[in-house]
Amino acid sequence: MSLLRTRSARMTGLLATATAVAAGLAGTVPAHALTGPEAAAGQHPAVVKLSIGDEANSRSCTGTLVDEWWIATAASCFAATPGQQVPAGKPALKATVALAGGEAREVTELAPRSDRDLVLARLALPARGAATAKNSATTPAVGADLTAVGFGRTKTEWVPGKPHTGTFTLDAAGATSLTITGKGTDAICKGDTGGPLLNAAGELVGVNSRSWQGGCLGVNPTETRTGAVSTRTGDLTAWIAETVKPRRSAAANEAGAGERIRWADFDGDGKPDYINVADSGAVSVWLNRGGNPAGANGWQPLGQVATGLTNDRNRVRFADFDGDGKADYFLINTDGSVEVYLNQGGDPGNGWKHLGKVAVGITNDPTKVRFADWDGDGRSDYLVFTDAGEVYVYLNRGGDQSGKGWPAVGKVASGVTGERSRIRFADNDGDGKADYYFVKPDGKVDLYINRGGDVVPNTGWLTVGQIATGLTTDHTKVQFVDFNADTHADYVLAGPGNSATVFAWNGGDKGNGWTDLGKVASGT
Repeated sequence: MSLLRTRSARMTGLLATATAVAAGLAGTVPAHALTGPEAAAGQHPAVVKLSIGDEANSRSCTGTLVDEWWIATAASCFAATPGQQVPAGKPALKATVALAGGEAREVTELAPRSDRDLVLARLALPARGAATAKNSATTPAVGADLTAVGFGRTKTEWVPGKPHTGTFTLDAAGATSLTITGKGTDAICKGDTGGPLLNAAGELVGVNSRSWQGGCLGVNPTETRTGAVSTRTGDLTAWIAETVKPRRSAAANEAGAGERIRWADFDGDGKPDYINVADSGAVSVWLNRGGNPAGANGWQPLGQVATGLTNDRNRVRFADFDGDGKADYFLINTDGSVEVYLNQGGDPGNGWKHLGKVAVGITNDPTKVRFADWDGDGRSDYLVFTDAGEVYVYLNRGGDQSGKGWPAVGKVASGVTGERSRIRFADNDGDGKADYYFVKPDGKVDLYINRGGDVVPNTGWLTVGQIATGLTTDHTKVQFVDFNADTHADYVLAGPGNSATVFAWNGGDKGNGWTDLGKVASGT
């Protein structure tokens, strides 16, 4: 943990007491930096610098991107009290990751291992396009040379601005740890905790945890040992894959654009929540805990989550802009440009993060604009209708401010009607991509499965045909959202007083029909 000189000694002593005895290495201290050479530019782009705590309790570690949303690092970096188990969920101390390209990301969630000094830390925003490290499924042989990378201090620098590397020999492999020794004078020092241990193929085999720090700046010159302990990761490939897998959310596709009642996943649990947009523009949320069929606790009221920015409901949308599984607040301005406020808990939580204008827009008619996940990456894309009912798609790559903007897919649908208010976009087949629903004048519903759209010749749409005879000829009362979080959109029928009845997808008219869940919301 690279700290200012006045703090480093204090933190090292505390952590040494907590971890060295447990490790059976009397006198060792947590690995916090590398004395080897500076890494060549671009050599280890997945390695990141981690800053934890505030001015009164600051510490630094190293981590490795294993996914655009997640880094692997040492759990001890996040311990509020050295030696304590790190709980899952929001970190107790504020943590920021500095990516190889210089961008910063806050850490919002921790997924620790209880059996070793390892945690996966989720970023508030993804590191789109950044290099990630592959976890090795095998443990290297004893005697193999391994490379450690870290942002810690060296022999001569307290706080290096670039990562350094060192070569280590694997002495022994335990069930959860790897014991290594630096070759020559290479050693792990303060600031390297959590840094990667890599095999010859550049794959992750361990996360650095503790070392003797022989030769590191600030360490007693009589200490010459370069041995260290790393947390083994080779047996955790399945766990890492399960933890970092994309979160499929009901917030992936907007529903009910322009209506008072919206259905979108506010809290990121995969279920669409009940959102009321008042005449004043204020937004209130009830979290979906199973709805009325689940009893008294079927809905968890959050109250007002946003005062709102306009009383024109047509210009307000709830969809997932950043792919974190939570519905964000979209405002379509009168000139057609789009602003986004990221959901950080809303007014009862950590508020909303204003991203500014993310799109200049294609049209100033909000009824022609939808936000839905076209390509299945978890982020809502920009869909626009023409007067004839054609649909054009622009992929969300972070918006105008990201530098990657909105790549145009082109015309994905010629359309089956000029009445765009009859078209819904929701995921029917569970692949994360928005499919095309047509609510006919007689109430029947036809479905077309998204296989890439018109830009994919011949196979871009799978025509399913009629999936529901329908329950009303008023198409404004019909929405499709995944109410029960089984990855298939269900039929939602609006009733008196903003109530709602749900029929769960069970194959539709061509399969086993629809399961009547009854009135799931009594309304507001």
